[in-house]
Amino acid sequence: MPKFSNFMERFTPRQLLLLCCVIALVVFLLIYFTLTRLTAEKPKPVAKPTNATIVVAQKDIAPREIVRENMLKLKEVPSNTVPAGAIHRTTDIIGRPAKVGIVEGEVVTGQKLYASAQDAGLSGRIPPDCRAVTVGISEVTGVAGFAKPGDYVDVMLVSSNVEPNKVVSEMVLQNVLLLAINKSVDAPSSPQPQNKNANQGQQGNQGQQGNQAANQNKNVTAVGKPATATLALTPEDSLRLAAKAQLGQIYLALRPFRPAVPNSEETYYSVRKATGRAEAVQNGGAPVAGVDDPVGSIQVIRGTTTTVGR
Repeated sequence: MPKFSNFMERFTPRQLLLLCCVIALVVFLLIYFTLTRLTAEKPKPVAKPTNATIVVAQKDIAPREIVRENMLKLKEVPSNTVPAGAIHRTTDIIGRPAKVGIVEGEVVTGQKLYASAQDAGLSGRIPPDCRAVTVGISEVTGVAGFAKPGDYVDVMLVSSNVEPNKVVSEMVLQNVLLLAINKSVDAPSSPQPQNKNANQGQQGNQGQQGNQAANQNKNVTAVGKPATATLALTPEDSLRLAAKAQLGQIYLALRPFRPAVPNSEETYYSVRKATGRAEAVQNGGAPVAGVDDPVGSIQVIRGTTTTVGR
């Protein structure tokens, strides 16, 4: 290679060193850019935004109004704009009452609806055509506490102010829904057995145990001993019971789960308090004179038939 040797002899040592550095730099740059291109991550394809279907109000919905199908419509929105608790199917909320007012076009969420009417409190348990009326009772007149919310009862009046010298028992109402006993709208659970050694232990726990015992006794007093009963009555029956309650003592009669006879025809009884003659009572309460009967006789009305017995 004489030509290459002659070419190299033209350069001084310093020029040869500079030429080597240039060649090395070019080789380095080629290797660097090649490796960078090979190791660089390929850009990911941009995902197209997806839409979600949500339920919005088609018209204004008032508070406590029952949601119906014609009040709702479906709307597609970007998935990243769907609010928390949004409803995606109208069938999930039809028949549920609104907790707050919902305006037209507003997104319907679970937080704006009651799960059922009963979740609205006692007012949600009252039948639409009834009112809640409370009467005073005791352990005796309230069926010893066995009548629980949700049961059906008959309401009786026992009074000595209806007829002179007589005690009258009258069936005021029958087949009445019992909404609450005292302030409990649900049947209370059985009380938990108390630990006799609950007050023993470290002094640091005595205060907490005392508070728990006090709360437990408070709950027993509020629920375990009937003092009031709240009934679901029509407005007319509410007026009737309120007036009757001023004449004497109200009694509750617990109805069976499946009564054999829906309503009783024996709705009026009377017994004379004093000795002597007892008057038979016609339907409507008109006495019939001249009927002899022993002391303590009872007149029983069955429809239009009156019987007298001891």
